[in-house]
Formats: sequence, structure tokens, C-alpha cells
Amino acid sequence: MFRRWLDDLPLGLAPLLIATMGLVAGLYLLLHPVQRGEADLSMWVFGPLHADAYKMAAEDFSVRTDHTIDVQLINYNAVNQKLRSALWAAVNIPDLVEIEKSAAGGFFRGPLAKVGFLDLKPYLVRDHILDRVPANSLATYTERGAIFGLPHDIHPVMLAYRADIVDPYLARRGLRMEDLATWGDYFRELRGLCTAGQRYLLQIEHGDAWAFQIFLMQRGGGIFGPGGRLRMDDDTAVQTMTWMIPLVAESGDNQVAESLGNWDPSFYRGLIEGFYIAVLCPDWRTSQLEAFAGDLHGKMRLVPLPAPMPGGLRTSQMGGTMLGIARSARDPELAWQFARQIYYGSPQQHGQLFRTTNIITPDRRAWSDPAYHEPRPYWSNQVLGEQFIALADAVPPFYSSGFLPTAQAKLNEAIVACYGRYRSHGVEGFEAYVRQRLTSAADYVRRQMAREPDWDAKE
Repeated sequence: MFRRWLDDLPLGLAPLLIATMGLVAGLYLLLHPVQRGEADLSMWVFGPLHADAYKMAAEDFSVRTDHTIDVQLINYNAVNQKLRSALWAAVNIPDLVEIEKSAAGGFFRGPLAKVGFLDLKPYLVRDHILDRVPANSLATYTERGAIFGLPHDIHPVMLAYRADIVDPYLARRGLRMEDLATWGDYFRELRGLCTAGQRYLLQIEHGDAWAFQIFLMQRGGGIFGPGGRLRMDDDTAVQTMTWMIPLVAESGDNQVAESLGNWDPSFYRGLIEGFYIAVLCPDWRTSQLEAFAGDLHGKMRLVPLPAPMPGGLRTSQMGGTMLGIARSARDPELAWQFARQIYYGSPQQHGQLFRTTNIITPDRRAWSDPAYHEPRPYWSNQVLGEQFIALADAVPPFYSSGFLPTAQAKLNEAIVACYGRYRSHGVEGFEAYVRQRLTSAADYVRRQMAREPDWDAKE
């Protein structure tokens, strides 16, 4: 009879055995639950150096508080998509996460109560930290009065130049680099060092918007403005493009800028060989030059950027990272305590990081550490920290948006088109062409924004 019963099973004996084993295993786990080794908080970061530093900090934090932090290194190209998916699905959301500055704005859309990050302003005020942070460094992460991210950095931009070439040349004329207060002064006084095809006065990449954005913010402009307002085609943008492109697109002896790329070995080789004698240099780029252009040890110096016009801004900014705490964090106060430790810890902690990366922290209290006041032999014994600290409060604000990647892509296209136009037609009709190209690029972005309106019209 039992045999006949088995034969009558619609799917045979195997599925029955599997189901029975699953039932037994489930009952066993119900009666004998596995003790999970899950950390108290999880944190995602995309930078290997950051991950290493935070893992060490997490060990110290665990000793002091008896709470554990699981620091996970997530690929840079994947972290934003993974975080966005986690927030939409409300599954596997990290308690803390670092995001690159240009991507931050996309996470702040919608009613404030539905933004996936906590407003950290109350914590900053409560712990008397807000006044220690330069206001403009918070602008990127401030939305409708709420501060959703802590700035990891400020990234002032200076001009790094070949002092062994430039300083003797200027000295013979009774000048110093510090006397060249504007870009007009710079190109006029150093013109004698420029030789077509052999040496140029500045490295400017004409295939993307990297340098353009630095110049644009120095003039008070931006791709976006406060509240996500697109402004990549306003008068400031047109004037900046009309000024920048001829520097690199003129022909023969009139060309004063050139590029061999922004990031690959040829960039450093161009500076080492004197193909260009100066580069735009955020604080983080100084450590890259030390690492990849070691032949220039003792031959480099830094000065504030020449201003666009007399009395104008002598710096700009480029790049950055924020730290956010998820609204769904299991223990927001504990997450804040760890965030405060790694971002607003002791001056000695930040001083050691500065010695390694040359990146100045936005925490004013840390600037008293001796690391910020040490001469650097690579930079002709300049006190690197003091150079960047002097510009920290002047760094212009950067406003992000969820549509920033689209805007940057269209801006890249406009720069390439404007470069080609100037090379073929020169100055005739160039400003009108620049305005037309920027307007066309901006209109494309506006159409995309209209198709995907913010769902934050009503709080």
C-alpha cells in the first residue's frame, strides 16, 4: 500500500524528501536560532584610502564604545547605483555612506521628510561644530535649510608652477609670481617663455569641462545654482567660455595653453619636460604631483590663482566627498558619534591625514596641528598647509543636482564644438556661437528635467 501511495505522488519521491528536509531544518533553526555576528552599524565608502583609515577608526571606536562598525569598500562606479536601489527598495541601506560631491544632489530630491538622509544640522549645532566648518563647503549638501551631508574636504584650487623656470625669468624683470594678480597679468608677463609647439604657459584640457568648471566658479558662476537652478548658459558661462577657448585654440605664437591629458602619465611628463609650466592644482593634486612627478622635487611652487579681473577671486574648487547618515539608520546617535570621530576628531588625526594626502579638512580646529605649518621640500620649502588654509574661506560654493552628469556631458560636447569652431573661424562671430552652443546644451538638460520633474512640489 505504501508503495502504491508513493507511485501516486504527482511529482515522485524526490520533491517529498526535499520538502521534508526543508521543514525539519526550518523547525531546527526556529528552536535553535543562529547567533548573528552582524555589526551594530554598516558604512559604505568608495575610496580605498578612506576605507583603510575608517577601518582603523572603527577598531578604536569599538574599544571605546563596545559597538562595532562594518566598513565596506564599494566600487566608485557602483556605489551611487547601489545606494539608490537600496533607498528605493528600503533594503540593505547602509547606516553611513560616503558619496562623491557631484552625485550628491540626486539624493536630495523630493519632500524633505522623504529624503533618504538625516538632517545633520541639529547635530552640528548641538555639538558646536557648525561654526568650525567654512560655510561654502556645506552648500553642496544643504537643501531647503537641511544639511544632509558632512563635507570631507574643501579642495581650494591654486596654481602649481615650475619655479625653476618662471622665478628666474621674472626676477630679471624685477617681478615675482605674487605680483601677477590677474590672468591678464600672468599671460602678458610670461609671454616670453611661450614657444609654439615647445612650451606653453598653462595646461588646459579642451576635450572636457574640468578646467572650464574651475574658471567658471572662480568668476562666480556654476553649472547649477542654489535650489537646483540650471545656469550653464548664463552670461557668466558665456564670458568664461569665450575667454578660455582662445587660450588653447589660437594658432602659432598666439596659443598660450595646451594639454597632454588630465590624468594619464603624459600629463606629468608634460610638466616634467616643461611642455607647460603651470597647472590648475586643487589640494589633492599636490600629492599626485609629488608621487608621479618626483623629478620636480624642489622645482615647484604654489600661488593663488590669478584673478579673472582686478580684485577678483583668487581661488576656485574642484572635487569633494560627503558623509551622510541614512534616515533608516539603526542607531542615528551612534552613527553620528562615529561620523564625528572620523570627520571632526583630534587635530593630530587630521594632521596625519594631511601629511599623507595634502587634503585640508574643513574643521578649523584641526588647522592648528603642526602638520599644516611644516615646510615642504618638494614645493621649494613652502608651507603647504598655510597656503591652502589662507584660501579656505574664499572657496566658492558648488551646487549639485541629480541632472549634473547630463549637464556635464552636454557641456563637454559644447567645449569640443567651441574649440573646433575657433580653430576654423577664429574670433569672428565666436561669442554668438558660444552662446548658441551653451543655450542648446542647457535646453537639452531642461527638457530632461521637465520629463522627470521633482516629486517635491508639495511637502
